Amino acid sequence: MLDILHIFHGDPTPHRFVDIQERLRISPNTLSERLRDLVDAGLLTRTAYNEIPPRVDYAATAKALALAPVFESLTVWATAHDLKPVRAEAPVVA
Repeated sequence: MLDILHIFHGDPTPHRFVDIQERLRISPNTLSERLRDLVDAGLLTRTAYNEIPPRVDYAATAKALALAPVFESLTVWATAHDLKPVRAEAPVVA
């Protein structure tokens, strides 16, 4: 779930579901489940619009934005250890 929260790092503006999915390259079902958990934890808000096609936006709460120092520390640590960001891969369909 840190991969999702990292998208909102220091950014209180809403992000569309489809944009998050494209950025992380994970299945819609997995993303929906993770986003639901983050909303339930009070880290994100979810706004659904009555439009066609459907549009759902997610935005970081103050609780999530307070994690900014944690993400900054993780970024410094990863850089110091020559680590590259880990991306969620799309599931392999057999």
